[in-house]
Amino acid sequence: MSSPTVSLTVISTGNEELDTRLGGGLPSPSLIFIEGDNGTGKTALCTQFALGYLSSGLRVMYVITENTVRQFLSQTHNINLDLTDYFLRGQLNVVSASLGGISWVGSRVREVLDSLIKYIYAQVGRYDVFILDSLSVILHYINDEDVHTLLMSLRNIVRMGKNIVITLHPGIISERLARELVAGSDVYFRLAFGEVGGRAVKVINVVKIRGSPTLAENAIAFDIDPAFGIKVVPLALAKA
Repeated sequence: MSSPTVSLTVISTGNEELDTRLGGGLPSPSLIFIEGDNGTGKTALCTQFALGYLSSGLRVMYVITENTVRQFLSQTHNINLDLTDYFLRGQLNVVSASLGGISWVGSRVREVLDSLIKYIYAQVGRYDVFILDSLSVILHYINDEDVHTLLMSLRNIVRMGKNIVITLHPGIISERLARELVAGSDVYFRLAFGEVGGRAVKVINVVKIRGSPTLAENAIAFDIDPAFGIKVVPLALAKA
């Protein structure tokens, strides 16, 4: 039985300048991958997206694998992207799913992956957005078939009208599978370090964005300012 067709809309990120650079905002429903090394701003960008979804009235489940719930909420406060009120009102659910201490063998990874997919399916009726920050550990150990299963399951959830945002580190899967993730996604960002006018910044390289009202820029320089949150740098990116 085929899934019903869901019309595509655009959701604001909650940051007007970022919306403009992305061609209007984030397509919804969509499957979004954010790839980047440590320190390139993956979690800050996810937090900005979460704020945009929440401000639009959507319900968000945010799965974290590296912090406690208290640490995560404190971090959002410290960069002026505070999600605490949404959490207290029940519009945001933050789930801490530490993956440390697990013996990473093929069968165990498959169990974790299956449990994660089943858990998201069980929550589809309650939440509009699922943010998984990050899936690097799981993706590093699963095989080609598991990646296909994961991607198919995520696409099915998006076809139900939901949004999924996933962060991952570069180089954890083969280039061929990385290309498959890009092909199967609606939005794919690669974050990197850059320099604008002698100033160190972070850069969103827009690999793919489907459904934007206008054309997104190829590269967006930004900084994380404790007083302003994500601050887009209004300068042309000078590539070496």
